[in-house]
Amino acid sequence: MATVRDVLVVGAGAAGLALAARLLEAGLDVAVWERRPSPAALSRAIGIHAPALEALPTEVSERITAEAVLVRHGIARTRRRVLGVVPFDRVSTRFPFVATLPQARTEEILAARVAALDPAAVRRGVSLTSLVQGREAVSVTGTVPGDGDGDGDGGDGGSIEETARFVVAADGARSPVRELLGITAPVHHHPDTYVMGDFPDDGDAGPDAVIHLEHAGVVESFPLPGGLRRWVVHTPDLVTGPSADLVAGLVAERTGIHVDATDARMLSAFAVRRRLAARTVRGRVVLLGDAAHEISPIGGQGMNLGWLDGARLAPILVAAVRSSGADDAAPALASWDATRRRRARWAARQGELNMALGRPVGGASALARDALLVAALRSPARRGLAYVYAMRHLR
Repeated sequence: MATVRDVLVVGAGAAGLALAARLLEAGLDVAVWERRPSPAALSRAIGIHAPALEALPTEVSERITAEAVLVRHGIARTRRRVLGVVPFDRVSTRFPFVATLPQARTEEILAARVAALDPAAVRRGVSLTSLVQGREAVSVTGTVPGDGDGDGDGGDGGSIEETARFVVAADGARSPVRELLGITAPVHHHPDTYVMGDFPDDGDAGPDAVIHLEHAGVVESFPLPGGLRRWVVHTPDLVTGPSADLVAGLVAERTGIHVDATDARMLSAFAVRRRLAARTVRGRVVLLGDAAHEISPIGGQGMNLGWLDGARLAPILVAAVRSSGADDAAPALASWDATRRRRARWAARQGELNMALGRPVGGASALARDALLVAALRSPARRGLAYVYAMRHLR
């Protein structure tokens, strides 16, 4: 009889690896399928908030904070003046900061933790093709590429099967598992577009994050390890193939800050969309991370929210596997689904507010916006803003 695993995680990104590590630490039998043959090298999400650091495995949080830049202040300003400061020193007793580290490195740390717990847990190059739910388990089939030599050594590709008591789909915004389950996830496209790039940090901002709320559109900058700083700039339209000169030119034009365009490490352009799944649980299958919710990256909430969701999901799965009746998990999963979808809606609204504050604005509207921010950021309310930005309300 084929072995029935405890949990199959589909997707070896940040959300899937973090959950797998948690479940392996609890002693569960876990497999992870990932359709990409090798880890992504892109430097995407960089901000890791205190609640997420608290939710990650201890070894992972320790490694992240050892390597990351620890941002203790967020400064809101215009070209002419500082509007105020958001301090992060009270958002957590353990992690009174926002840690910045490229997502590719964060995923390497997570993958290393999973490998330390079970070197064979992650299998790459597997594309899921079918999923059938039974009363006590889920049967999943995938395809694996061959090596093309036809020598019959097992590298000739074909199908792979797995049976698990639960399946967690952390397989991205265009989740194949979500499609197989028939769960709808309507997409809303926002008008906002951005360019971003990582450049040598030659300025005087140090370890602070700086948000320039300029009339032509927001310019954000965040320190990164290795003496780099990420710049994110609002653009009128989506840019195809952004150049270092373009990003550096926009930064200089709006802020007066000159960055070295000759040594850009990463360049990208992106539009913003919101995608919230109508449900995140169907039977023994659970959607996690971008498969459940894709929200604005402005504010760095998507990756962190996936980790917070996983931290709440892990004990439910552990308890279900250890209990004599797995059906006991149904009420807990239903409650988890309702709570985490509500958190995702809150996060989406928060992201939309962040984008609205950074849109081009002029005249009286700009004066009113700046006056309101000055009043908020120079009053005790700034502590509440730090609490919200750090996602403590989304745990």
